[in-house]
Amino acid sequence: MNHKEKNVTDSVKESIHSEDQPLGKKAPGAPFAVVGLTYPLILIGILAIAAAYYFLTR
Repeated sequence: MNHKEKNVTDSVKESIHSEDQPLGKKAPGAPFAVVGLTYPLILIGILAIAAAYYFLTR
């Protein structure tokens, strides 16, 4: 086996003990952008579905 190839056990160990930094440390505004800007889009979608249901069932 080539030294560059990893077996499944090594891959699982690396994924469990990740050395990635939290998103807030890499890009401080990113967590707010993900939550704060996604919430209004979801709300608009739900309201659009509710409005369509209301107007189509009248």
